[in-house]
Amino acid sequence: MSKLNAKTAAAAGLVLAVILFVAVNMVSGAWLNTARLDLTAGKAYSTSDQIKPVFEHIAEPIIVRVYFSSSIAEASPRHAVFYQRVRDLLQQYAKLANGKLKVEYYNPLPFSDVEDRAVGFGLQGVPLGAGGEVGYFGLAATNSTDDQQVIPFFNLDREQFLEYDLTKLIYSLSQPNQPKVGLISTLPVMGMPGGGNPFAGGGQGTPPWAIMSQLKDFFDITQIEIDAKEIPKGINLLMLVQPSNLSNETTYAIDQFVMNGGKVLAFVDPNAEAGGMMGPQGPPDFTGISKLMKAWGVQLVPNKVLGDLDAAMRVNMGQGPRPVVADYVAWMQLRAGNLDHSDAITGDLRQINLGTPGALEKVQGATTTVTPLISTGPKSMRIDQDKVMGMPDVVSLFRDFKPEGHPEVIALRITGPAKSAFDAPPAGKDGAKGGAFIKDSKQPLQVVVVADTDILTDRFWTEGQNFFGQQVVTPTADNGNFVANALENLTGSPALSSLRGRGTQSRPFLLVDEIRRDAEQQYRQKEQALTSRLDELQKKVDAMQGQKDANGALVLSDADKATIENYRSDLLATRRELRDVQGALRRNIDTLETVVKFINIGAVPVLFGLILIIAAAVRSRRRKAAAAAETAAQA
Repeated sequence: MSKLNAKTAAAAGLVLAVILFVAVNMVSGAWLNTARLDLTAGKAYSTSDQIKPVFEHIAEPIIVRVYFSSSIAEASPRHAVFYQRVRDLLQQYAKLANGKLKVEYYNPLPFSDVEDRAVGFGLQGVPLGAGGEVGYFGLAATNSTDDQQVIPFFNLDREQFLEYDLTKLIYSLSQPNQPKVGLISTLPVMGMPGGGNPFAGGGQGTPPWAIMSQLKDFFDITQIEIDAKEIPKGINLLMLVQPSNLSNETTYAIDQFVMNGGKVLAFVDPNAEAGGMMGPQGPPDFTGISKLMKAWGVQLVPNKVLGDLDAAMRVNMGQGPRPVVADYVAWMQLRAGNLDHSDAITGDLRQINLGTPGALEKVQGATTTVTPLISTGPKSMRIDQDKVMGMPDVVSLFRDFKPEGHPEVIALRITGPAKSAFDAPPAGKDGAKGGAFIKDSKQPLQVVVVADTDILTDRFWTEGQNFFGQQVVTPTADNGNFVANALENLTGSPALSSLRGRGTQSRPFLLVDEIRRDAEQQYRQKEQALTSRLDELQKKVDAMQGQKDANGALVLSDADKATIENYRSDLLATRRELRDVQGALRRNIDTLETVVKFINIGAVPVLFGLILIIAAAVRSRRRKAAAAAETAAQA
């Protein structure tokens, strides 16, 4: 082939490559514009098949209006990419809705009618520069009955929850008749009308807990008084939060609700840290709820909380002259291995945070089936409740921890037949007025019991920040998802359970944490022994220096003086040894962290670099060998 023909063929090949490249992009843009490859561990960017009914069952048209200022795209490329992801997701949802979901896009220019409509919907404008220009990136959706749902601003901190947020919004507009949940609580989950005592009026109030704000999007929640004598009609499910000091009549009302087929989600905590240990009627009395739980086939272990060495939270406690950082064994971060993944409630969850939870046991001879949902690991033990009340000694709890070698149950599901907790209606209860007494459950029980209430508090599962006056709440654990899943599952409407928990992913170095905990526990024991020795020596010195005559002068012999000097020498030596132990603990942890950082930052790239160098050297040697063989063949 001549050089001219070779050049022509090369040019033609280049032109064909360009044409093929453009054609592939055009075809993929037309056919594959909604295709995504999700390689994340939790499939955080995958559309679940289980959410399709949310869009397929939309009865009345829903209009979604997305407002995105072009000036934001120019100022922040990340927001521009986020906006494209919002468009792609809404395009998929519109296809699933078969025409019942209409999506409109607007660019709210300054002082335009579009900007006025965006402000009228309650969207949040953010300043973009010193000139006072404001940009918008939010969403407003309405249905045919003028119900409205708004995302004031798509905050980047919630980007991983985009699919959940959008699906929840559309689901709320498509379901005008929400399941009715009755709430009986001695804790201020719905907020407080006044400051100071959670149950006293006056002063500045507090808002509802974040969990209740989330649940209101899916359920019609009615608060029931703690001394209610009847459960209101129409309630599908009872949510009991620390139901202490129940009257006999209230206990009976709950019992008959369950016997008649009612569902229950109960949170019973031996050490409720939220709101303190005092309820509206004094210290908690679990007589009523314990009577009900025994009839359902379970019991809460009295006066005990659980600790888990492997799941302990790292906390900073202000004990003594300097803060102490230690693992608090009674505060837990339970992960996937502690959750029952065969159950719809916990199947898609990855982390649950709890504080001083209790232990649940099945009652001997129970007719119900009890299935654990959340359990501790094998390195757990029962701790006396009084050791975690007030300001607990976190270091002592960690140092003295003795794993009992088996998991403990914190949350469980109860199903099957059961008998009433009562032999007859309480005295004064009008059987004709209140309905016939139900001795045996009409349907198999559907009850979920959780031995912790701190699982509901904001500090255990959320982080909040103020974004231009808008409070943005970002989950750090699946606590809220667990509660929502349980309510949906019990009411028979598991619409979004497959989406929850896919954004709150934490990938800790479990082996490193275990090595660190073992080393720290050994050092803490040495520290305790040295501290006790210090106290003993100091007492001996003080006792000898306290020997005085009638005139108040010290009475010390030469032998006594020598003994005191020896004690003081031992005291100084012990203090040095204690500082060495504390320093060794810090150095041990620092060395471990340094090794891990080196492996991740330095060793892995170096390893890949060496592999590439070796591969290049082998390839070069093969080329030289091939060239030498070809030269030898020509010769």
